[in-house]
Amino acid sequence: MIKKVGRMALLLLGSAVLGTLLLVLAFCLPVERMRENVAVSVDSMIKDPEEVADNAFAQYVWSEKETYTDAIMVQNAIERIPGKNVFEEAMWVYHTDLEEEVWTPEASLKAFLSEEGMEQSYLHEYSRYWHGYLIYLKPLLLIFSWSQIVMLGIVLQVLLMGAVLFASIKRGTPGVGAAMLIGFLFMKPVLVLCSLTMSVCWIITLAVLLIMLLCHSKIEAGKRYPELFLLTGILTSYFDFLTYPVVTLGFPLCAYFLLAERESIKKGLQKVIGYSFCWGVGYVGMWALKWIIADVTLHTGTIKDAAWSIIGRTEAIGGRPRMNGGFYVIGLNLQEYKWMIYPAAAGLLLLVSLALFFLAARKLSVRAALEIVIPCVVIFCIPFAWIVVVQHHSALHARFTFRILSVAAVAVSCMGIKLFKSLRKSEKSLKNQLHCKMKCDKS
Repeated sequence: MIKKVGRMALLLLGSAVLGTLLLVLAFCLPVERMRENVAVSVDSMIKDPEEVADNAFAQYVWSEKETYTDAIMVQNAIERIPGKNVFEEAMWVYHTDLEEEVWTPEASLKAFLSEEGMEQSYLHEYSRYWHGYLIYLKPLLLIFSWSQIVMLGIVLQVLLMGAVLFASIKRGTPGVGAAMLIGFLFMKPVLVLCSLTMSVCWIITLAVLLIMLLCHSKIEAGKRYPELFLLTGILTSYFDFLTYPVVTLGFPLCAYFLLAERESIKKGLQKVIGYSFCWGVGYVGMWALKWIIADVTLHTGTIKDAAWSIIGRTEAIGGRPRMNGGFYVIGLNLQEYKWMIYPAAAGLLLLVSLALFFLAARKLSVRAALEIVIPCVVIFCIPFAWIVVVQHHSALHARFTFRILSVAAVAVSCMGIKLFKSLRKSEKSLKNQLHCKMKCDKS
């Protein structure tokens, strides 16, 4: 146990050191070519919905697209502040904006590229985040335009989803691929595919699912799942711009229970809580190490700033009691599912899974059914608990935090798939027993 904790601590510390080094190296790259590649596609990537009013699909995409944070990411990649060294740039991540209080990243990026209207600009910093996406976005912008990188991202996501589906079928666990697709449909998939910001957590999730499918037996035999979930939390904290991080926990948890043999209720709960704790240590620990590194080396005041940000982002919304505010913010996030297909699909998933539960309780046993259901119910609650805890942030950015609710859809799907699989296994076993009995009777 002590050795495992030591290994995990070294993994966390090593990740922070490596992450810092990679960011510094990324900021060593020249930005002139990057600016040219952004400039050629900035007008096509940042549009007003009125510009595409004659195309219903394009209007939907551009009215919902998260160009606000995409523009911040791109400007962070191409901006260099005179007089600052690469380490300062990597720790502070400076950002020039036209406004002092309310940021206008889309307008600021266009003004920055045209070099017009920036005389009265304001210098901001974003040292609370790692901004790990810069270690791939900067090199890519040396070669490709912004729009081309988006296309590459779409191709990568499609290939990863295809690989997960293929691996799940080949391994004899198609339920993993099915649950993955169901969850993806609850994330407004077109917008995830087309956004630099929204695709980060999804790519991490798909990569982890693929690793689990290819290496489950080895990971399980070596008892390495705690390290895998720790690393997943680390990668989420490093690369994500705080969008819908819980997806990188919930989807792999559900995949684990689809891949693993049925366990007792106690063991199932231990796995959910234990792996979630490891993910949380990786996520929070990696984030905190950024604050410590920045504060110790440059006296940035990031720890104090981050502490106040945490207090603000986790406070109850609008002065309401915490649970009351939590239910209000859950409602705000649910409102993002504007099309009737979403509540209809969610209701159908729930009804099918409940029917399978009652059938399993009758044909197998109540305990056998609960062994499958209880871990899934706990996973189902994770996104709602997250919203209650960080309700201020979940209210302010509901347009992208709502995607964590896809974890609930995956949990319900996982429950139904696992119950169906157990019923089929039981039915097959019963048929085999009857066949053997008939053969014995004949002999």
